[in-house]
Amino acid sequence: MNVFTRSIAVALILFPAAGPARAQPATAPTPAGPAQPERNIAGPGDYGLREKIVQLLGRDKDITREKFRLILVNGGAVFSGEISSCALKKRALTTAATVRGVINVTDEMTVTRGEAPDAELAKAVTVMLGDASEGMGLTDLRVKVDDGVLALDGTVQDVPSRGKAEDIAGTVLGITRISNHLLPRNAPSGSDDASIQRAALAYMGDFHQFAYPGDITLRIEQGVATLRGRVSLYMGRQQAGMVASLVRGVTRVDNRIKVDPSYREGPKPRVAAEH
Repeated sequence: MNVFTRSIAVALILFPAAGPARAQPATAPTPAGPAQPERNIAGPGDYGLREKIVQLLGRDKDITREKFRLILVNGGAVFSGEISSCALKKRALTTAATVRGVINVTDEMTVTRGEAPDAELAKAVTVMLGDASEGMGLTDLRVKVDDGVLALDGTVQDVPSRGKAEDIAGTVLGITRISNHLLPRNAPSGSDDASIQRAALAYMGDFHQFAYPGDITLRIEQGVATLRGRVSLYMGRQQAGMVASLVRGVTRVDNRIKVDPSYREGPKPRVAAEH
């Protein structure tokens, strides 16, 4: 066990992944008799993936203080348990989503609610985003908190600024979930399927908005954006769907992009119309 694995294991409760086959410690017995050992559901490649994610998480000093669980199931990373803020949760999920070999990331974590009333949480978010608004081009900000769930509305200058605003808001303790409705000012629009498709292709082809290499096709039909193709990272799949959804005129995104760790992409995304 290296230094990163040791440091993160102190704080995180991490379930074993694949490795030498052996029974796991039995859980507490029930009146019907001793419980069966926990089933090892990981695939043959999951042990190395899990160790890599653990090492990466171990480099984040804030995350090493948290107590959540991570298991790998046939290339899928599943996070569960409690974590102290939305910002830390996003960092943990993003870390796993950018590891080659991870084909899916499932979030079953809960963020600590705390005792701060919604009005105080909304005020804290408003102040923090107001202080950083100039660098993000943030205007017309509207903040609403309902039982710890934050809704953000307004306009930012671009896709990276949208993510930055969510990261800042997520540091407020007591916010349990964020619904991000911020719209980039540079998001294009279309009035019919053909013009929406042209707008979406241009937007997704802009490296500043979508930076994950892949081979993706796009079709717009009755406002629904269908994405197909391959990417090497799960984060690329998620970001492609998010960027497409920001184009004005897109009513829904059907994301059928496959995560293929063996795919060797070029230096830039290839996004083309589906024929």
